[in-house]
Amino acid sequence: MASDKENNFNELHGVAQFVLFVTSYIPLFVLICLKQISKNIDYLNWGGVSWLSFFTFLQKFGLSTFFILISLFGLWGCIRIFANLKKDVNNGENVVVTDVKNKNNESIGYIATYIVPFLFQNFDTWYECIALLFLLIIIYRIYINSNLLLINPLLSFKYSIFEIEFDIKGKKRNGLVIVESKFIQEDTTIKIYEIGPKLYYAIKRNPQNL
Repeated sequence: MASDKENNFNELHGVAQFVLFVTSYIPLFVLICLKQISKNIDYLNWGGVSWLSFFTFLQKFGLSTFFILISLFGLWGCIRIFANLKKDVNNGENVVVTDVKNKNNESIGYIATYIVPFLFQNFDTWYECIALLFLLIIIYRIYINSNLLLINPLLSFKYSIFEIEFDIKGKKRNGLVIVESKFIQEDTTIKIYEIGPKLYYAIKRNPQNL
C-alpha cells in the first residue's frame, strides 16, 4: 500500500494525464481529420440506414469522428484542470528561483518527433488506423511517465515552461514549472504546486504581498 506521501507526489493522474496527452495531439488530430474528410468527401451523402452505410462511414470517417470526440473531451478537461490548479496553487509553497532555463523550445522538438511523422501516413485501411492507435497508446504510456506531461504545443499559446532551481526550507531543489508568465528571472518569487515528480504548476508572486 502506498504511503500518503507517495499518493500526494503526483496530483495529476488517470483522466488528467489522458486529457493533457490528448490536447498535445490536437494539432495532429485536426490535420488527420481534414485529410481524411477531404479525401472521402464524395462519401458524405445520405445513403439511408443500413449496415453497409454504417460500415462505410466507419471506414471512411471513423478515425476522424473518434479524434473529434476525444479532442472536444480533451479541451473541456484541460479547461477544468487548469481552473482547479489555479485554486490549488494557493496551497503550494512560496520559493525563490535561483536558476532558470527556458524550455519552451521543447514543444518544437515534441512536434517534430511525435506529430510530424504521422502527417505523411495514409489512413485508408483498418490496418493503418489500428496501427496509428496502437502507436499512440505506446506514446501515451511513455508520455505519462515522463516530463512530457508539460510539453504541450497547444498549452504553449498561453503557458511557458521553465526548468528551475529553487530554495525551499533550506534545501536546493529543481524541476519543471508551467506558468502563465512568459519569462522568469533569478531571484523571482513564485508559488509552486507539485503536480508530478519534479513537475510544478506555478504563479509569480509579488514579494511585498508575501
